[in-house]
Amino acid sequence: MTKLGITGTIGSGKSVVSHIFETIGIPVYNADSAAKKLMLQNENIISALKTRFGNQVYTDDNINKKFLADKIFNNENDRKFVNSVVHPAVIDDFGRWITEQQNSDIVAIESALIFESGIDKIIDYTIIVESPIKLASERISNRDNISIEEAIKKINLQLNNLPKKVKADFYIQNDEENSLIIQCLDIINSLKSQ
Repeated sequence: MTKLGITGTIGSGKSVVSHIFETIGIPVYNADSAAKKLMLQNENIISALKTRFGNQVYTDDNINKKFLADKIFNNENDRKFVNSVVHPAVIDDFGRWITEQQNSDIVAIESALIFESGIDKIIDYTIIVESPIKLASERISNRDNISIEEAIKKINLQLNNLPKKVKADFYIQNDEENSLIIQCLDIINSLKSQ
């Protein structure tokens, strides 16, 4: 079984690329969705977050998103702490998910933090989805109802936290000029020909 990692900054179009892969029959594990679910169900994560941030990190059995976002976007140590608690649980869950995909020759995981979380160590190939910052920031601004400036700040935060010398096996250009479908099919055909 070949394991692909799909990554890119916020607003790059990772989810669109993941959807294309799913449409052509490749199961995709969404690390972001899994992390949100685990933060509500995994007792170790819940306990660690409450110990660090207090009970207000949860409201009515849900994550207090604004509270937690303020913490991790404004404090590097808090961001690293949350990642150190959530990433290992996501990797374990991804491993469990893989065992359920035994009928698939190729599977993928979508995550903005492939390199930061260590997921790149357990997959075979990495795909980086790239998008011009102007397009990405407009997508984020429209989706999250925030200013372009705030969107650019989020993109830059992710770029600044990337490990140095990150290199992918494949790059997909999401620039509204190159066909995403053709680029995805080219990757699959390249993998099948190896």
